Amino acid sequence: MTLLPRENEPGLQVMDENGSWFWPDAPPGAIVVNIGDMMKRLTNDVLPSTPHRVVNPPGARSDSPRYSIPYFMHPNPDFVIQTLETCVSEEHPNRYPTPITSDDYLQERLREIKLK
Repeated sequence: MTLLPRENEPGLQVMDENGSWFWPDAPPGAIVVNIGDMMKRLTNDVLPSTPHRVVNPPGARSDSPRYSIPYFMHPNPDFVIQTLETCVSEEHPNRYPTPITSDDYLQERLREIKLK
């Protein structure tokens, strides 16, 4: 999960359902929340993981200093990711019926994105 307070200068872009990048329009004081891939699986895609990136803003604003401090959290390696019952229904069948440990899932994702 990523929590991003609304910034004075844009940097975060999010991909929409059509594959186009856009700058999210958050009101002052808002926090933009991005759900990670494990949470997507845990919630049976009820909470989607959104592709996102950070880019320099256009024009003169690209010269403004920006600081980013990412903080990554991961469940214990033996935590079992099993679809939450409240996220499964007749209209929304379980897309992930086979549980997986968080470490196995992480290793799988690292191979998919060619980091391992």
